[in-house]
Amino acid sequence: MKKVSVIILALIAIAIMPVFANGGSDADSGEKVYKIGVIPKFIAEDYFIACENGFQTAADELGNVQFDWVGDTMSQTSAANQKNYIQSFIDREYDAILVSALDPESYANTLKEAMDMGIVVITWDADVRTDARDFFINQGEFDAIGISVFQGISGELQAGYSASNKAAVALVSTTNDSPNQNAWLKAIIKEYESKKEGEYSHINLMSSNSEIVYAGNDQGTADEKIKALLSANSEIKGIVALSSNTVPAVSSARDQLGIKDEIKIVGISVPESSRADMEAGKMSGVVLWQPFDLGYLTMQVAVDVLEGNAPGGSTYKSPLSGKNMTISFVDGSVVNYPSAGHKILANNEIILGPPIVWNLSNIDRFRGYPTDDHGMDYFLK
Repeated sequence: MKKVSVIILALIAIAIMPVFANGGSDADSGEKVYKIGVIPKFIAEDYFIACENGFQTAADELGNVQFDWVGDTMSQTSAANQKNYIQSFIDREYDAILVSALDPESYANTLKEAMDMGIVVITWDADVRTDARDFFINQGEFDAIGISVFQGISGELQAGYSASNKAAVALVSTTNDSPNQNAWLKAIIKEYESKKEGEYSHINLMSSNSEIVYAGNDQGTADEKIKALLSANSEIKGIVALSSNTVPAVSSARDQLGIKDEIKIVGISVPESSRADMEAGKMSGVVLWQPFDLGYLTMQVAVDVLEGNAPGGSTYKSPLSGKNMTISFVDGSVVNYPSAGHKILANNEIILGPPIVWNLSNIDRFRGYPTDDHGMDYFLK
């Protein structure tokens, strides 16, 4: 009897034992369950909420993923904290680590150590050194995003300004080591310099190192930095803001300072945060993509790599390919992701798709935030 009891207890222990990857499997299907750790730049912010919902939707659909989302709030985040989260996933022998990098160098060597241990490393949204990850899932080609934003501010300022009456345009980024923003800044400045005597002759771009404003990743800091910028430069007529906290900060600073002269704003931001400004006529739109889809695509790539189906060649087909990206802000027509697949560039960089211009005509098609129905239901229609 005692022997039977021991056997029963052992069977119970086995039954309740957690089953993960690295040899683990789903108890019902026998399918391997992958432990995947995801580290955003920060949590509890509109953009990354949408990303998280995309990751979760893909994980639910795939069914063989244990998905952990770990990060800090905007005011607490740091590259050092991201490194600690990476190390934690390494120590717990996760199968894949997916990180949106705050800077390209701080923990590149830690990620290389993970790769040496057989852990798949994928960056998304923002990259690290190419030797420290397997793939980078980029929301769009950097030049295309930067040029799209700058063309937007140029168009906003064409009425009323000319080569003899130039509009001063300021550039507002986050930090001077942010990989995304630095790439966009480079593309914007290159675009302006190549056409400043022609298409952009009505603009005086404040593009020197001392003129570019780095407003940080914290909303409060961004508010103060932009208030200081506008207080010191009354000639500014346009601002290009390159993150989801700097765009609303420009509008807030303008209102707090009681600036009556209109300042045009075009930026890279979650459209919902600028809805009130669009409705009030303070800005016509913002540039972004579908961060929900970025998270969704990254999870799909991660599992394909883990299952030995790593993307190769010039394109990567995912469940997004050929499906609804959004509707056009111009005429309401449907815009799809390329049916051939997502473009693959050098150094294993996979492109989600082209940038999207958001205004009041298509803002409700933004997926993943703020309401539950802005997700795969729209995507599948």
